[in-house]
Amino acid sequence: MAIIAKITAQQKRRGRYNIFLQEGSIECYAFSVTEDVLIKYDLKKGRELDEDHMRAVLSAEAYKQAERLALRYLSYRMRSEKELCTYLQQKACEATHIEEVVTRFKQEKWLDDVAFAKAFVQTKINTTLIGPNKLRHALMEKGVAESAQEVALAIYDRTQQKQCVSAWLEKRLVQTTNVRESKQMRKQKWTNRLLAKGFTFELVQTVLEEVTSEDEANDWASLCYQAEKVTRTYARRFDGFTLQQKVKQALYRKGFSFSEIDRYIDEEWQERG
Repeated sequence: MAIIAKITAQQKRRGRYNIFLQEGSIECYAFSVTEDVLIKYDLKKGRELDEDHMRAVLSAEAYKQAERLALRYLSYRMRSEKELCTYLQQKACEATHIEEVVTRFKQEKWLDDVAFAKAFVQTKINTTLIGPNKLRHALMEKGVAESAQEVALAIYDRTQQKQCVSAWLEKRLVQTTNVRESKQMRKQKWTNRLLAKGFTFELVQTVLEEVTSEDEANDWASLCYQAEKVTRTYARRFDGFTLQQKVKQALYRKGFSFSEIDRYIDEEWQERG
């Protein structure tokens, strides 16, 4: 049977108390508790603590520690239930205390996966270019249930997705006005980037057709530039029909259509005879 020898308030941590137990003629520090635990278990000088009582006090204090850690973790930003559980596990909190903390926090609405998912989605679409597929994957990694995912992703409708993709593509068009590559090649590069960002192929293609209305002259200028470049390269080793075929193949690999290439050969190679 342990006896409480004295209780002192901690100087640097308000609301916490050090408990000292009597061991013979020596007062030895045993553990510290919050004011709530101190009052709940009526801890005071001279109080005898049997093994069960001691276990209950330490368990209550361990729960309070888990609660404090959780509150501090949530103070920085909203978290999912899985994120909080993982954090408390890393802090070596007991499974029963984690479960109790999660239950209480959900009751108090401090932990709400639907609200978390909505805030997460809204923040992402406000701050970065991201599609629904990537958002869904991110929510899955954070342990958000499928039903909560659907509720959150509903705020990111097709119209808003198209607006985001259109704005991004319009910037690319301005930046690549003088790039000497085929329209098809540019569209393929942009498609791959947008798919990687989580947009669907169907939506990307739809917006591309609406936005990339570049005039024929611009694409023709790109073809002529590339054709002259590859012609100079192959003309060192080939001529006549072979040279023509090599140029055609090179232009096709660069994304130009057969019809555009044939037009170039017909119109620009007349002088070659």
